[in-house]
Amino acid sequence: MSTIFKKILVVYLLVLALGVTLSTLIYSNGHSVSRAISSLVNDNLPHLNSISKLRVAIFAQKPLLYEYYATTDRKTFLHAFELNQREIEASLHTIHTLSDGNALLQKINAYTDQINLNADQLDRTFTTTPIDWDRARDILAEVSVTEGRVSPIIDALVTLNQQQVFMSGENAQSRTDLMIRMVIGFSLVISVIAILIGYQVNAYLSENAERKRLAMFPERNPSPVLRMTWEGKVVYSNPATQALLSQLQFADPAQLLPDDFIQRLSAIQSSGQGSMALEYTIKDRVIDCFVHVLEDLNISHIYINDITQRKQAEEKLLHQAYHDPMTGLPNRRMFNEHLQNAIREANGAQMIAVTLVRIDRIKLILESQGYEASDNLMQTLALRLKDLLHANRELAKHAFLFRFEGATFGILLRYFSDSNHLLLLAEKLHESMNTPLKANGQELFFTLSIGASVFPVDGHDPENLSRNAEAAVNRVIASGGNSFQCYTQDMNEMAERWLAMENGLRRALERNELVLLYQPQINVASNAIIGAEALLRWNRDGQGFVSPADFIPLAEETGLIIPIGEWVLRTACHQAQAIHQLGHTDFVMAVNISARQFQHPGFTQLVALVLQETGLSPTRLELEITESLAMHDAEKSIATMVALRTIGIQLSIDDFGTGYSSLSYLKRFPINKLKVDQSFVRNMCSNANDASIAKSVILLGQSLNLTVIAEGVETHEQLALLKQYGCDEVQGYLFSKPVHKDSLEQFISKPHIAG
Repeated sequence: MSTIFKKILVVYLLVLALGVTLSTLIYSNGHSVSRAISSLVNDNLPHLNSISKLRVAIFAQKPLLYEYYATTDRKTFLHAFELNQREIEASLHTIHTLSDGNALLQKINAYTDQINLNADQLDRTFTTTPIDWDRARDILAEVSVTEGRVSPIIDALVTLNQQQVFMSGENAQSRTDLMIRMVIGFSLVISVIAILIGYQVNAYLSENAERKRLAMFPERNPSPVLRMTWEGKVVYSNPATQALLSQLQFADPAQLLPDDFIQRLSAIQSSGQGSMALEYTIKDRVIDCFVHVLEDLNISHIYINDITQRKQAEEKLLHQAYHDPMTGLPNRRMFNEHLQNAIREANGAQMIAVTLVRIDRIKLILESQGYEASDNLMQTLALRLKDLLHANRELAKHAFLFRFEGATFGILLRYFSDSNHLLLLAEKLHESMNTPLKANGQELFFTLSIGASVFPVDGHDPENLSRNAEAAVNRVIASGGNSFQCYTQDMNEMAERWLAMENGLRRALERNELVLLYQPQINVASNAIIGAEALLRWNRDGQGFVSPADFIPLAEETGLIIPIGEWVLRTACHQAQAIHQLGHTDFVMAVNISARQFQHPGFTQLVALVLQETGLSPTRLELEITESLAMHDAEKSIATMVALRTIGIQLSIDDFGTGYSSLSYLKRFPINKLKVDQSFVRNMCSNANDASIAKSVILLGQSLNLTVIAEGVETHEQLALLKQYGCDEVQGYLFSKPVHKDSLEQFISKPHIAG
């Protein structure tokens, strides 16, 4: 008998025992309830009826006596009184079985005897002549008193009977409740037992089903399964085994196992190991084999999997993880591992060079030709670099080429002894760019920025060597590109200074470290102030003022120029409006606009919003943009300028003469003013070329009907020469250095400016 059936039998016997016990208890309690109900029906209810009749009979005696007193009809009285007495005796006979009521019944008997005695006395009184009516009335009065004494005794009998009825009912109710609870409890127990039995039966069925499924596992397994004796004889193979044998054109299942399988099987049998895993190749198929030894049965189960596709997928993923998908070159991840291995093998005795090669002006291709052309360019350059390294094997011995992110390639040079090799390799790389690269059918010329770091001089681990090479190539790019630079210690120091400056600049607005100074602008003819240029200064965290030449390019590069430029514009407009409220309504505030501000899509809307918030008239705001900014995407610049001029804002070309403006574009620019760069004003009195350029700019402005202003005027000689050339406005230290707003308000209050 199985375990599950034994459990079911035990449960069955338990249920049977519980049923017998419950039946016995229910029978016992039912018998008690029956007795209680029988007592209620046979005793208590008849008692209650008899007590009621007794009350009626006793209280009927008085009316009979009064009626006899009134009619003196003795025959009628005696008949009625006798019948009443029989009713009383019958009721008392029924009630005498009432437990705890004997004392009350004795009192009732005594009072009824007294009433009977009074009745006899009344009868004798009425049969005696003459009738003593006073005596009769006294007898009736005694009857009334006796009747009043009987009434509470009868009430006590009623109460006693009710108590017994209540006790019998309560006993029956409690017995009934007990039976109900027992039935409910038994039902719950039966339910729990049924659940347990159901669980056990389900477990039994599931176990049987699982056994059947396991028995079918080898047959339905899509991979080959073998059963082999310890002697090496295959005694079973599933259908999948036959399919693989057919594919490989084998006849014997044992051919799916390696040649030394029997020796390996004997080894694990003797060692006591329970299993072993093998991986091997048969006819270009990669086979994964797991052997499970069943020592008690002297057989082994062998599970075979063809993992060829999985291995190919793994190799593909591994290749993708370590190679650039566009060029097929190894990527930065493989570079780091190769560099780490090279450092380990060099052991500090050999030099290793990390060289970064970055294409200059790659953004031009992205902007003009799109990503497809850029990708083609990267592929073409990768092939050229590979060919160059191959062609210069003596120079670039043990060199490996890698593709990093963006437009950056890496070259790892192992085991070189002469640092001049780096310079020679860089020259070869630059020379290779003399031949144009082809992308999308176009020939394109590019230059390369190259930076390098050397182990162990510039670092002892991949991270430092890569970072230092990056610093070197960034220095080349910052210097204009198309050059080669080896790492020097000051590069990291500069990078750290820039990083610290960037962190400080990000908090400058929050800490109120930015201030605006204002340099007055003077009308040459009237010698009166006509406006001022707002100049941004940064008082860095109590360390003093930082040069705008240092932090403005950083703000441009990081994008911080957008919030900073908005603050400058809003602050300058507030100050201009404050000056207007002092009565100087012709005062014009000039504000410099950066490239990122000017190219921002919402710039025009921002300017209009600031003017609305500050209440400044658009005609009293002058925005200065550089010549190079205006010429970058000239058509877009013209559209932005037209939108600003539509609002009413004045526009000025700053640093004019330092760029390469086309006159055809210049006459299309909707500007109001040209500003002669201070580099020409500074030496115009001693350098004829600078004087000629300054004069030409002024004449050009006049021919285009533009106002011309010169900046950086520091001497009377410069002022006199500019006045001679017809310059309209000037600004510089000759009149005032940049001042705070309070000093500016005092300055413009002067009627004329001493120059």
